[in-house]
Amino acid sequence: MIKRRAKKSLHSKPVKAKGKAKAKAKPGLVAKTEATKRKRVHRVVRGKPKPGHIVGHSQRRRKGEILCHNHVLHTATTANGVHGLHWFTVCAPAGWDPASDEWEVCPCGWRHELGKHYAKADHVQWWREQIKERGSLEAVYREVRKRQREYRDRDVG
Repeated sequence: MIKRRAKKSLHSKPVKAKGKAKAKAKPGLVAKTEATKRKRVHRVVRGKPKPGHIVGHSQRRRKGEILCHNHVLHTATTANGVHGLHWFTVCAPAGWDPASDEWEVCPCGWRHELGKHYAKADHVQWWREQIKERGSLEAVYREVRKRQREYRDRDVG
């Protein structure tokens, strides 16, 4: 009979060697809890982020960050993840111009209670054209809802 080595599982605990003393932790370092490790997963950049880079998804905006969202069609109350809309924070240190990385203030009216937010220039341009063509932001929202209903009713599978 051929003996095979057991595969390492992500869920199994490593076997402790008997007779060896435990290694001591360095003074001043605190072991991370599982909750702390999980929280770090949501932050994208490690170290010092570069201006214009995404630094967090679905997390509160910190000092030196701007609130942004992707290009997906949405209304003022569309929640994160619905119809593909996602929001995130981008590193924006003092003195940095968001327009240098094509981030512009978005006129879409999404979550106005969160304050000013940004989107890529082509998305902002589309919203400006639609508001001008239809006459009001609410008229654009009606068109967006109509498109979302049509897409939902279409058989794509």
